[in-house]
Amino acid sequence: MNRLGRAGQQTLAVVAILVALGAAYLWRQISGPSDGAWIIPSREAWTVDGVAVSPLVSRPGGLREGDVVIAVDGLPLEAVAGTLWQPWRVRTRWTSGQGVIYTVQRDGLRTTVPVTLGAYPLRAVLTRVWGTILFAGASLAIAAFVFVRRPDLLAARVLFLWAAAITSATTWSFGLGVRDLVEVTGFWLYKLTTFGAYMVFAVAGVHFALIFPQPKLALSRARWIIPALYAAPFAVTTLYLAATWPGAGSALLVIAECMRIESVLATAYLALLVGAIIWSYRVTRDPVGRQQVRWVVLGGVIAGVGGLLLWQLPSVLVGRPLIDTNAIGLLTLLFPIALAVAILQYRLFDIDVITNRALVYGALTASIVGIYVAIVGYIGALFEVRGNPVLSLAAAAAVALLAQPLRERLQRAVNRWMYGERDDPYTVLSALSRRLEAVVAPEAVLPAIVETVAQTLKLPYAAVALRRGASMDTVAACGLPRGTPVVMPLAYQGLSIGEVVLSPRGAGEPFAPAEQRLLEDIAKQIGAAAHAVLLTEDLQRSRERLVTTREEERRRLRRDLHDGLGPALAGITLKLDAARNLLAQHPQQADAMLADLKVQMQAAIADIRRLVYELRPPALDELGLIPALREQIGSLQANGLRISMAAPDRLPPLPAAIEVAAYRITQEALTNVVRHARARECRVSISIDDAVQVEVVDDGVGVSKDNRAGVGLTSMRERAAELGGTYRIEPAAGGGTRIVARLPLEKS
Repeated sequence: MNRLGRAGQQTLAVVAILVALGAAYLWRQISGPSDGAWIIPSREAWTVDGVAVSPLVSRPGGLREGDVVIAVDGLPLEAVAGTLWQPWRVRTRWTSGQGVIYTVQRDGLRTTVPVTLGAYPLRAVLTRVWGTILFAGASLAIAAFVFVRRPDLLAARVLFLWAAAITSATTWSFGLGVRDLVEVTGFWLYKLTTFGAYMVFAVAGVHFALIFPQPKLALSRARWIIPALYAAPFAVTTLYLAATWPGAGSALLVIAECMRIESVLATAYLALLVGAIIWSYRVTRDPVGRQQVRWVVLGGVIAGVGGLLLWQLPSVLVGRPLIDTNAIGLLTLLFPIALAVAILQYRLFDIDVITNRALVYGALTASIVGIYVAIVGYIGALFEVRGNPVLSLAAAAAVALLAQPLRERLQRAVNRWMYGERDDPYTVLSALSRRLEAVVAPEAVLPAIVETVAQTLKLPYAAVALRRGASMDTVAACGLPRGTPVVMPLAYQGLSIGEVVLSPRGAGEPFAPAEQRLLEDIAKQIGAAAHAVLLTEDLQRSRERLVTTREEERRRLRRDLHDGLGPALAGITLKLDAARNLLAQHPQQADAMLADLKVQMQAAIADIRRLVYELRPPALDELGLIPALREQIGSLQANGLRISMAAPDRLPPLPAAIEVAAYRITQEALTNVVRHARARECRVSISIDDAVQVEVVDDGVGVSKDNRAGVGLTSMRERAAELGGTYRIEPAAGGGTRIVARLPLEKS
């Protein structure tokens, strides 16, 4: 009991009271005498003089369908009903075998019908109402199972209360009899269950919808809503009866009015239940919660709408439902079935571990018993050797041989239903492969992977995080994390690039060793895909840098032309006009002005050459790559630095981009040597095969790790990457620095 907690104990007490009331009425009916008929379950059956009855079983000379009982042993039924509100009065007790004289209205005539009381026709009643009993029993069994496993959950407690209430209200299926009016106790037990318990059932259904799968925020802000929902039907009924009683004119009509307000309230709450279920599903944004509630919503809406349209509304409008009790029982059975599916397949209430074992061993037990009975019964009947101990031993041996293979097959079937394809690695990897083949956009690869893993293995959460510098960024996720996640590293060719985060299916249910190996294999596939995604992102960033650099270069050229060269040429034009005006009358001033214009023109020409040189070194077009580099080397040799160069005498025609990149990389490397290396010797090597390779080696102080990201080195790396080449900087064999860049050539 301590495990239940105070709330669980209170729920259990209320459930016990509800079930006890229903059991008391049922026991009273089946253990007492019966006239073989029940009062027709409709308010139209109650008139000012009596009640219409329907026989449960046909008895010669007994009551008939549609008889209206007016008096019992000469006492008007109106007078009998008038004493129902005085339960303390001493009553006549009926006994089995006793004769009772009914006065009935039959075919417009008043007649007497002698009835001998007998046993309650339980079999006939069960045949008539088995659908509603099946619904109540299934609901109570599922709700009790959930409550026992999770008494701490409010939804589990409300569900248990709901199921107990409808189980208690199932007394409606057994009906009210004339005896219950005479002896009073049966009448009040009937009303406590068919009205009191049924109203608890209706309100608890709405309560469950409002708090499932999690209590809604609005309920925490307005705590009065739930108590008001439970109190409203009883308060409304009391007020309604107080208003209608004085004008009823008959105690029997008061009972009919009770049935009217009960039907109206039940209809209102059933409509409210359907609305609450739909609203709860719409406001649930959690993907896991929506998955859990989907089946419950489906079953609840179908059962609720069907019951509303086929049972409650017709009862209010025309006094009778459109379908019988078995049909409504089968219709409403969809809700506990949907609840069971949600528990088994979608881990509702986190009790799937127990459910898994119960399913496996329950099915195994049933199968073993079935096999044993089939062997003994069939062979015994075939060879007429029933009761033979040898046959029993042979059947037991066959069951023993089949037990383990059968258990394994059942375990695999249940695991596949509840846990997906974790026992079939090929299926998981095949599904992952098919999903990747269907993905076109690179950015959709990782989301498709985590969704496939989560669905095929039925995990509540799966995510992929990639390393961005010193941090991990989640780039794809499916579901919501639950419990303690399992983190698996992602690597590609020994390089750590991220991690996979997976949530176990339930608390206390870690991944099995075989499942762990499967996840490791999946992680390898994800690692390769993640590496491809990172390469795609790097390529995209490189393209963005190229576009940015190009636009920056264009903006710089525009600024230089517009703000520098343009105004200078405009000024020269104006001064030329002024010189022409002075030339005839003031030749000396004109000569001085022309001399000044020459200087300005030379400066403008220098600016033009500078701009052209920055676009493409003129030496490449005038001399070629190797002579241009030799000229550059000659201009840099100073302060004791000797630079040598090894290169072919002639190079084949090279693409312009390759020439510029090789020239700029060599130029930048030599500039770094002159400025920073403090080297005495430097060697430049140019070679060509399927790529142009540039190598610059010096014997200086080397480059520290802190300086490997400088502007010059970054520029060399980016120039090589732009052409699909490679670049590396490393310590030279004899000390100093070695820079190697390879620029691939297109194959003709």
